[in-house]
Formats: sequence, structure tokens, C-alpha cells
Amino acid sequence: MQTTLGKRIRALRHERGLTLAQLGQRITLSASYLSQIERDVTMPSLSRLTAIADALGVEVGYFFEDDVSAPYVVRANQGQRLENESGIIVELLAANLPDRKLQPYCMVCPPGASSEGWSTTHPGEEVGFVLKGQLTVAVGEETFVLEAGDSIHYQTLQPHSWRNEGDEECIVVWIVSPPVSEAELEAKTRCRTLREEGGENPKDN
Repeated sequence: MQTTLGKRIRALRHERGLTLAQLGQRITLSASYLSQIERDVTMPSLSRLTAIADALGVEVGYFFEDDVSAPYVVRANQGQRLENESGIIVELLAANLPDRKLQPYCMVCPPGASSEGWSTTHPGEEVGFVLKGQLTVAVGEETFVLEAGDSIHYQTLQPHSWRNEGDEECIVVWIVSPPVSEAELEAKTRCRTLREEGGENPKDN
């Protein structure tokens, strides 16, 4: 169970043998206000939290140390891979940490692959960076053709989709915030290939 800020302050105050009134006298805050902080009813400002930390003999970071995840390295070609019948390969580029705020993954899509038909809207943001090939991205009423080295950033409350209209595979790194579940990511990349469904690749026209 995650330890809250208030519980950390109360535990450290008890460890120092201080009452709420005694701590309040040191930092000119009332005992009732400190009690609200310890019960997580009120969140102190940074200046007040710094004063509390100084009075208790610790750095401000002490109150958040256990909440910071350790660095996690994913080595080349060792990320979890998702594949589907359309030949699209997705490699997750980060660990599945419980407190993560974003999700990066690398997607390899063959010529003709498209997410059209899956397009949806949801709160958040996406950034795409093309490493190889060409990718056409539709956001709202606009369409963008991205070449290797190009990137795009958009709010996902707008309808959005992508397709590979080129003659070679496209490799793109996506960063999604907030992160989606593995099942959602699999659904999002379970895309159709235009040629396989009898459609025409625009390049063939």
C-alpha cells in the first residue's frame, strides 16, 4: 500500500517525539492545520512542506523517496513484442511500471498497412517519429505525409489514424500518454492491410 504524504509526516514527527503543537511552534503553523495535512485533508504548499521538512531534519525529497521508481533499462531487441496477421510488429520500449505516465513503442508496418477502421477518440496525446519509410497520418480533417526524420504531435480527442502508402516497410516510434493497456495496444495495432482486403494501395493508382 502506498504511504501518503500525511502519514510520512506523522510517522517522522512521532519518531522525533514532537506533538502537533510543538511542531507548529517551530514553523508558525497551527496544530489544527498540521493535523489536516497529516490526515491528507489538506496538501501543503511547497514552501510550507519545506519548512516542515527543515523542522523535522530531512530534505523535502524524503517524503517522496519510496514513490520514485528505479530506472529500468530495456536492451535492444529485448522489449516485449506484439505481432498480428497483417505483419505489423510492435515492440514495447519501456517497462510496465505501475506509475508510468506514458507508453513508448516501436511499430514496424508493411506497405499497405492501415489503422483506418479502428480510428477512435480518447483523452490524451500521441507523438509519432518516423525512423524509416513513409507514414500518412490523418488527424481530424487534416492529413500529413511523414518521411524519415519527421514527427507529429496531436491531441487524441480528435479522430486519428495512419496508413503506410509507401512501397517499403515503415518504422515509427510512438509515445502515448496516458498509457494504454496491452489489450488496448493490441487492438490499436490489429490493423488491416489494404492489399489483403482487396483494396488498392494508393501508390498503385
